[in-house]
Amino acid sequence: MGPGVLPALGWRVALAFLAALFLGLVLGGLAWWLFAAALGLFLHLAYALSGLEQWLRTGKRRSRAAADGILGVIYADIVQLKQRARRRKKRFHRLLREVRDSTDAMHDGGVILNAEMEIAWLNDAASRLLGLDPGRDQGQHITNLVRHPNFVAYIEEGEFSEKLRMPGPLRNTHLSVQLIPYGNQQKLLIAQDVTREVRLEHMRRDFVANVSHELRSPLTVIAGYLESLGDETSLDDVWREPVAEMQRQVARMNSIVHDLITLSRLEAAEHPAGQEPVDVPGMLQQLHRDALARRERPADLSLRLETSALVRGEEQELHSVFSNLLNNALRFTPADGRIECRWWQDEDGLHCSVTDTGIGIPEALIPRITERFFRVDSGRAREVGGTGLGLAIVKHALLRHGGQLEIHSRPGEGSRFTCHFPPSRAVLPASAVSQESDEAP
Repeated sequence: MGPGVLPALGWRVALAFLAALFLGLVLGGLAWWLFAAALGLFLHLAYALSGLEQWLRTGKRRSRAAADGILGVIYADIVQLKQRARRRKKRFHRLLREVRDSTDAMHDGGVILNAEMEIAWLNDAASRLLGLDPGRDQGQHITNLVRHPNFVAYIEEGEFSEKLRMPGPLRNTHLSVQLIPYGNQQKLLIAQDVTREVRLEHMRRDFVANVSHELRSPLTVIAGYLESLGDETSLDDVWREPVAEMQRQVARMNSIVHDLITLSRLEAAEHPAGQEPVDVPGMLQQLHRDALARRERPADLSLRLETSALVRGEEQELHSVFSNLLNNALRFTPADGRIECRWWQDEDGLHCSVTDTGIGIPEALIPRITERFFRVDSGRAREVGGTGLGLAIVKHALLRHGGQLEIHSRPGEGSRFTCHFPPSRAVLPASAVSQESDEAP
């Protein structure tokens, strides 16, 4: 209420009651005159308030007089408040238009979802990439419109820290989507067109696979000739060491080609690994025996089999996983070091760890250790052999089996590589199943 309202109201009340007092003393009936003055003031105030209510409701004033006097300042204050609110509303609408224009200009799709995963808003890019209709699809549950099984599983799992790649609604298109929670249980769905990146990946993968296959034949021929030269008794002694070195390099190239072909096959696989039971304990025992037969190995090389459970999957791929991990430990662990391989099962699934006391890996390099051809120490890696592809093969083979690779390492203290397989991949061997049947009452 403005500063002039209360004094004006006080003067009006004072004048009305002074006039009633004067008339009551002159004409008599003072109480009635005072009552009439109070009633008049009340009716005037009620009329003015009724006019104010009508103005607030319809925007029309009943009369100019209703806005004068007692409520004149209130009218003025309300007008100022309305003008400020109108200016704020204009600024808000202008900002909203700018936000919408900027989001519509984005190449990435954006969809705002409420707490029930229903579409509240989407930009033009989302309409194009996800095949949505802004007018028809608002208020619809997102999985009713984007029905790819991987996307539905992504929404139901509720784990949105990673991006999801899936085919787009248009033919031969690929999308990368991610949900970003914000506000009051709202979520922002970001969709990116990664068709070009996927095609480049396929081209690179096909190129590597084709080149690797083409190199196998000439390398086999070269290796055959070098072997014949090495066995030749008439060969000068001065050439024996170069020929032996060429044989080692050809063997290394053959190993690289083999690993490249294996990695390309794993990356190109679009379906999970099969469900054939694989005798992992027996496989680890054979790898352990082979490691013990090496001349250059750590003195302490142990194997702990705490379960006889098998893994549903591809035997060749699982052999690549465990042999690569064990060979890495053998290459980078000194003769006085220790290597332990462990196989166990718990409520989280099946696990295999290879622990060594080798050179270790700096923590900053652990996220990159599974990249192809990445080496922590290039000089040391070439000295002890290896292709730089082993851990990349391990990573992709585990992904094919629904598993993951966990790495803990410290420089100078050693490393522990742990393979985790989900419970759905575990299966008891036939001997254990028949034993349980015999023990059952």
